[in-house]
Amino acid sequence: MSWSLRLGSVSGIAIRVHFTFALLVAAFASHLGEKAGARGAVFGILLVLSLFACVVLHELGHALVAQRFGVLVREIVLLPIGGVARLLSEPKKPLHELCIALSGPLVNVALALAAFVALGGRVPELDWAALQTRAMAAPSVESVLVLLLYGNVTLAAFNMLPALPMDGGRVLRASLAIAIGQVRATNIAAGLAQLLAIGLAIYGFQYNPLLIFLALLVFMGAGQERSTTRTNVLLAELRAGEVCDPHAVTFAPGDSVGLAIDQTLRSAQAHFLVTHGAAAIGTLSRDDLLAFAGRIGLQAPVSGITRRGALSVPPDLALSEVRRLLQEKGGAPVIVRGEDAVLGVLGLEDISRIASLTDHLARGGVRRQVEPSPETSV
Repeated sequence: MSWSLRLGSVSGIAIRVHFTFALLVAAFASHLGEKAGARGAVFGILLVLSLFACVVLHELGHALVAQRFGVLVREIVLLPIGGVARLLSEPKKPLHELCIALSGPLVNVALALAAFVALGGRVPELDWAALQTRAMAAPSVESVLVLLLYGNVTLAAFNMLPALPMDGGRVLRASLAIAIGQVRATNIAAGLAQLLAIGLAIYGFQYNPLLIFLALLVFMGAGQERSTTRTNVLLAELRAGEVCDPHAVTFAPGDSVGLAIDQTLRSAQAHFLVTHGAAAIGTLSRDDLLAFAGRIGLQAPVSGITRRGALSVPPDLALSEVRRLLQEKGGAPVIVRGEDAVLGVLGLEDISRIASLTDHLARGGVRRQVEPSPETSV
């Protein structure tokens, strides 16, 4: 993610913090510094860092359980509004999504219990304003523990609201999906989330304008979840061999970079097969052509920038699975191979284009049936 700093990694999951996070730290330090001087400023910095450490652990709870179920996780990004675990694919089963969604709030429950034990089993007063005032007047370890206790309880409760894309909404969808299927479950959960978002916005207009921003995020996120699920269903209806272009542009290893660029100008393809006779030896992307043309010259053969070792997929593999493989491989294109011949090459750009077209058609009540490509050599 741009404008972010890598802090480290856990189980291969990069943890990054967005530069705007520094604004939040500065705001806390300034606010508490005005109330309690330098000691208050230091307390504010330690407090916000402690709270966001809890957010990191929350997201790691999601990410590590997701890994346990075979879902690849790219990174965790810390933003001023919270943390985001970026998954490269979706859970395959509703039960998996249920476990992944519950894991984050359960981490917060465990942290709250740890703070409770550290406080000697006492339940401090629930007056949040008084709690803040006392913490700022006399910053202490006990103050941090009290705020962490209520902070983690708040995080767990807030995230369990039954509104997609929040954890509670995912728990609701996964529970429904076990009985009625993913599509209907998503439609119900997304509809409820958007209804709650409207109510939250109305409340925000009257009492807290910041809630309007949150309501907007929930409303848009629920709509995106509905759209993503619909797209997955549409892609599952198509097979890799059906969408390969039998007239796609290909190159031989000895073709020049200049020739490839000329062909690229006339073609909408993002990826090209490089073939030797009937055999595919690799792939060439438009991005690589643009990146390397100035370095190696227009007369150089494309073999020098051909990517070899591309993953091969069968023509009957659903496009939803092709997309998952592409995401897991970092976007590297796959070659579609039939029993006797190579049918073509597919990249994430191709899947996105097909998904957009099929979604547009489906909104108009049209389900496009694509004839399979003939198994002839490209």
